Amino acid sequence: MFKKINHIGIVVKSLEEAIPAYSKGLGIAPEKITEIKDVQLKVAVLRIGEVEIELLEYGNPDLPIAKALRANQPGINHICYEVTQFDQTMANLRAQGFSLVEGFPRKGVHGKIAFFVPPHAPLERMEILEVEGKHE
Repeated sequence: MFKKINHIGIVVKSLEEAIPAYSKGLGIAPEKITEIKDVQLKVAVLRIGEVEIELLEYGNPDLPIAKALRANQPGINHICYEVTQFDQTMANLRAQGFSLVEGFPRKGVHGKIAFFVPPHAPLERMEILEVEGKHE
C-alpha cells in the first residue's frame, strides 16, 4: 500500500522569490512549474534524489479547499506518500480515524490524490498519491 515518500510540500508566498532561493541554496533548478487553475495554485517541482520538493504558491488562500490545506501558512505543509491500491488505502486511513479533507480525492500534479488530517494532530496534513500509469 505505502510505497515511498513522493514529495514534501512547502507553502511559499511567491514562487518568483522562492525558486531562486531554493535553487541556489540546494544547487538544483525546478524540473517543472505547473498550475492547478481551479485551486489557483502554482507548483514548482524540484528533485533531490527520489524525493521531490514542491513549492506551493496559492493565488487565493481564502478558497475553501486552500483553507482546508492551510494555504495561508508558509513553510512545510505536508508529506506525500506514494501508494498502491488507492481506494483501499483511503478506506484504511479513514478506519483508523484519519479525516478526509473536503474536496478530495481529486486529480493532482502527478495523479490521483487525497489529503487527510491525522486524528492525533489537527494541524497536520498528509497526502496520498497514486501516480498516473502506476496502478497496481
